[in-house]
Amino acid sequence: MSLLFITQNYYPNKGGMAASCDRLVRNFRKKNITVHVIHFTNRKLKFHTESQINGTYSAVPIHNSEEYTLNLAVRFIQQSKFLNEIKYVVAFGGYLPILMSPILAKWTGKKLVTCIRGNDFDEAIFSKRREALFYTLKNSTYIFTVTREKREKIIRLINHPDTHYTQNGIDSSLWKTTRSQWLQIDQLKELSQGKKRMIIIGQLKTKKGILEFSDTFSKFSKKDDYEVWMIGDVDALLKVEIEKLEINVRFFPFINKHELIPYYYAADLILIPSFYDGMPNTLLEAAATKNLVIASNVDGIKDVIENKKDGFLFNPLKPSSLIEVLTKVHKLNEKEKGEIALRLHKKISENYTEEKEISNYLNILQL
Repeated sequence: MSLLFITQNYYPNKGGMAASCDRLVRNFRKKNITVHVIHFTNRKLKFHTESQINGTYSAVPIHNSEEYTLNLAVRFIQQSKFLNEIKYVVAFGGYLPILMSPILAKWTGKKLVTCIRGNDFDEAIFSKRREALFYTLKNSTYIFTVTREKREKIIRLINHPDTHYTQNGIDSSLWKTTRSQWLQIDQLKELSQGKKRMIIIGQLKTKKGILEFSDTFSKFSKKDDYEVWMIGDVDALLKVEIEKLEINVRFFPFINKHELIPYYYAADLILIPSFYDGMPNTLLEAAATKNLVIASNVDGIKDVIENKKDGFLFNPLKPSSLIEVLTKVHKLNEKEKGEIALRLHKKISENYTEEKEISNYLNILQL
């Protein structure tokens, strides 16, 4: 039994979608499902295939022309030795997989599975790429999405009978500190010189709401008690605008998952101010490291957090909503904040595990 994953988001790419694709592929393989990965990437100039445990990885080069790129990719896949073993073609992340996967599935007689995370839906639905997205969704045997809201939107748009909400998962045991990290955590805390650290992590694009958050935060009466840390790739123009504001802010470059652990343990608060999102890995990582979370009440975030019980939600389109939450959290004592963070940690550790995530896929796909 084999799967063919077609993606533009896979290691060594950055970002949550690449991490999720890598996690799912790894866990399918752990369940003895063979997975062959086709990765559209500009890191390779030629097709390159390597054997891996329970599968293969193929880097497929991206050329200036989408049509040329996809024509070559289809021919490359059609000549692959593993094609007869494939049960499902899985489209996971990126415009090229959305364009190619339904055609490839029809030409090879395979069933199509489409995994919708964040941008593949949120941005495509209001762009010229909408028809390609609709074509792929309508021709999918199964559709998986990581938020209930996206599931409902897809059903209302195309009335697909097999659209499923499947939450992300995390192995919380991998997010504990080691003795060697304790010194680094203390050194990180010293950077803020006694201020509380409010940390935003990820690929900090416009949709992540970092400029709007920063502007609103500059009006928060207790802003001087905090230092905002932004960890990840920030657009240069956004960074310039944020630096103009009267807030304490510190920028850090993108850091891989394992190097992030000390930063989570140096945090006082994790903030996720997205205007729209999937189910961000940052949210689960914050919970795994027992952090208090303030986040937008959107998409997969509101599927996870119960407002005021195990985290705090605000409306990203209403600055007053954020100010209200910041004020409430600032007034909490350490015991109260710890109890809220522990409730989220317990929820994630018990209900958002990698085992539950992969079991959902295995049960629905009957693998």
